[in-house]
Amino acid sequence: MHNYFPKFVLLIPVSIALVLPAPSAAQSADDLAKQTQNPIASLISVPFQGNWDFGLGTRDATATTLNFQPVIPFAITPSTNIVLRVIMPLTSQPSPDGTTRYSGLGDVLTTAFFSPSHAGKLIWGVGPALLLPTATNNRLGSEKFAIGPSVVLLTQPGKWTLGALGNQLWSTSGANDRPSVNQIYLQPFANYNLGKGLAMGVSMEASGAWHAQDMWTAPLLFSVSKVTMLGKQPVNLAVAAGPMVASPTGGPSWRFRLNATFLFPR
Repeated sequence: MHNYFPKFVLLIPVSIALVLPAPSAAQSADDLAKQTQNPIASLISVPFQGNWDFGLGTRDATATTLNFQPVIPFAITPSTNIVLRVIMPLTSQPSPDGTTRYSGLGDVLTTAFFSPSHAGKLIWGVGPALLLPTATNNRLGSEKFAIGPSVVLLTQPGKWTLGALGNQLWSTSGANDRPSVNQIYLQPFANYNLGKGLAMGVSMEASGAWHAQDMWTAPLLFSVSKVTMLGKQPVNLAVAAGPMVASPTGGPSWRFRLNATFLFPR
């Protein structure tokens, strides 16, 4: 039976960089808003990302995914950081005929980016990505262990953040009655900071299974985000929505997203 979703889920970059003292709260919010758009910066962040995919199957059903996505940076040498990004999806997905729902934990994706601690105009990171077969229902995961390279490149001129993130995964072991994993993920993104912690952005999150007849699932998401304080806790709140520019037969037609990223300066 066809599974509408790729075996892994990625997200809009949500980590932030080291925060320097600022002369005003507005300036601090502006710094944070821009730095939350850097996926390999040096601040611990804990995002909770809710996704709703609409228009599935003959019943136009809805699938939901809550991604818990901690980002933890480490300094391994004076000149090199390693940034661990973990994505743990909790999914509720309808069957193709819409008569049954499958809910539970999906496969966990872990990425380790190695990047310079003092980046220039071009910020970059490379490292391995690991797909772990943790799904509690075999329809929510691949039942395969997979590994491959991951890379992120971005630049932040003026009020802009422009970049792209991607990975490629190949399965190395797992259930022999399940298809092998040979998947690519590409995410170009652009953000413009309006001031006072407010930003607008657009990104495409294209997941492709090379062996599939309908290869791509690719939502084009337009977002608005705001850095604010919940008591003494800095948090980045975001809302995004957009159409599927590519989708398998019976797949979703558009996606809606809510995101809350809790920020922990070190």
